[in-house]
Amino acid sequence: MIKKINKIDLIPIAKFGKTYGLKGEITLVSFSNPIKNILNYQSFFNQKGEQVLLTLNFKNKKIIGKISQKESVNDVKDLVNTLIYIRIKDLPALQDGEFYWDELIGLNVIDKKGLTLGKVHKIENHGATDLIFIQTESEELIIPYIDEFIEDVSPSKNLITVNWFAE
Repeated sequence: MIKKINKIDLIPIAKFGKTYGLKGEITLVSFSNPIKNILNYQSFFNQKGEQVLLTLNFKNKKIIGKISQKESVNDVKDLVNTLIYIRIKDLPALQDGEFYWDELIGLNVIDKKGLTLGKVHKIENHGATDLIFIQTESEELIIPYIDEFIEDVSPSKNLITVNWFAE
């Protein structure tokens, strides 16, 4: 029997990367910080809300996943770039001033002078820091999520204030 959960109760925690070896293993791109924190979770779900029996290991500086009953590279190749979810209730509580990425998606972004820049439409980590991607009226603006540029984050006001000037 497949255990299914309502998708609104889920949050993406990783995505499947490249296949790994020939025995049905696959790399994971963890959205956790640090990336090894994903190893603390036990229950994983696919985009349909169906539970995935996934075992994770840390090998060669990579998170490697093995899905129950997937025994070959052909069994997992269709999973590449698909999201993996956990239940929101399984997330640890945060300290004041800390936010989960999901809370920031859709927030309005203004500069210090009050000029509206756009809305956050995604957040990614490219190694050095997290980047927020803001959709403006005419383009995509990318701002590093560091103290130098992020003045204030207030999900309750649906607002992020940045130290950034539109050109």
